[in-house]
Order: sequence, then C-alpha cells, then structure tokens
Amino acid sequence: MSSIFNYQTFDVRLDKTTRTLWVELNRPPQQYINWEFLFEFETLMAWCSGKVEIHSIVLFSRAKKLSAGIDPDILKTLTVNKLENYTQKLQKITFSLMHLPQIIIADLGHGTNNVASELATACDIRVSHKSCQITFEHSKLGLMPSSGGISQLGAIAGQANARNWLLSGSNINTHKLEASGFVFFSYDENERFDRLGKLLTDIHAQAPVQRIQTKMGVTEHIRESVEQLNQLERKLAKAAMISEDWKVETRERMPAKHMKEAVKLSLVKDSEDIN
Repeated sequence: MSSIFNYQTFDVRLDKTTRTLWVELNRPPQQYINWEFLFEFETLMAWCSGKVEIHSIVLFSRAKKLSAGIDPDILKTLTVNKLENYTQKLQKITFSLMHLPQIIIADLGHGTNNVASELATACDIRVSHKSCQITFEHSKLGLMPSSGGISQLGAIAGQANARNWLLSGSNINTHKLEASGFVFFSYDENERFDRLGKLLTDIHAQAPVQRIQTKMGVTEHIRESVEQLNQLERKLAKAAMISEDWKVETRERMPAKHMKEAVKLSLVKDSEDIN
C-alpha cells in the first residue's frame, strides 16, 4: 500500500479496518528527528486534529530503533537561534499530541534516544521490543530535556523514575520501562504486528465519543501541571543554551574555573525571561 501523503521523512498509510493511521519513519538506520521531520509531522498532526473518524495513530519504524533522536553532527553546527527554533517546534508538537482526538501509539522498537524519547513520552501508549533500551542522555550532548522530558515523564513513569532517568542519562531497559508503566507491553519480533493489531482492534471497538472524552479526561488530569512545567522547561532550556556545549566534545567543554560564571549568567538570563 502506497503512502497517502507525499512526505519525505515518513510514509502514511490508512488501515480502514481499525481506522488506524500508520506513520512509518523511513530514514534508516538512525531515523533522526531533523527539522524536515518536525515540519512534516506538525502538518500531519494539524490534519489529524479534524479527523475524528480516525481512531488511532501508530508511530513506528521497520529499522531497529524508532529513532536515535537528534543528529549529533547536525547539532554541532546549530546556532543558538536555530537550536531554540528546533526546540520550540518540538515542544509545540509534543504538547499538541495530548489534544488530538486519536489515541497515539509509539512503537519504540529497540529504542529511542534524547529528543525521540521525549516525542514518545508525549504519546498516549508506548509499546516496544523485548530488548528495547531508551535514554534521556540530553546532557551528554550539551542539551537538556525541554520538550516533555520534564513536564510529562514524571506524570507517566513517576517522579522517582523520572529523576533517575533524567539525571543519570543511563540506558533504561524494557523491564524498567514496563515496571514503570512507560511501556504498555513488549513483544518478540515475530509477534509484533499481531500484538499491535490486537491493541488497535481494542481501541477501534470503543464508542468514538466516549473514547475521545476518556482521552480528554486522563489528559486534563495532568494538563495544568504539564502546561506550567512546559513553561519552566522552555525558560531553563533557553538559559542553559548560553554555554553552547552542544557544539563541542565532552572533553573540550568548559573548565571548572569558568563554569561558575556561566551558571551565574544562565541564572540571570532565566530570571530575565521569567520577569
């Protein structure tokens, strides 16, 4: 079945049986979340906002990982303004996913990294391969989570897990993901689409109005706190950009004697943004 839209970074197919929109990332092996993807994905989500006859959306890839996140080589070339624009676009997308009438499912496959993990966090349901590992290793890249990694992760996986995952930057395996509730179920490769098909059939069997209202209800439960934390994320991320650490290797980053001044400047910048 051919894609129903002419996007370059993913293919879109409609399964009329369960009224599911399958969004397949098509840039293996890394499936980076680049600017082109963000622009195309935002336009698709805008289209979906008025299509209540579509019951579910599945974001997946046939490559091992759903996405490796941001391309580190491209990241090093970004100016502060370009990185801020990229971050704001991703923030807008992750927040808007909460308000779509469809149930959004992210199939993580074998994993996600950094900003792709944040995009997955914003989805309603996440499933994965049994050998999945995800990371929120933003700080290793000179970034900080600012597109739902702080505002939504704690509401899904609990504050203790969110602190551990965000502050360590360590790999999080399937066992931890399932135990926390971040992943609904994990699968073996040969049962992947059967398990997904069963999930989509269950969603399709629900009465449409009640399904949408239920999503609104569980979303509203965290909406206010997410909105407040989204604002905090944006301010902190903007302030943290003063160091421009994403442009250099870890070993070349700011020596300790200069770090105090940079932190002070970032706090001042954050204070100015708040005012």
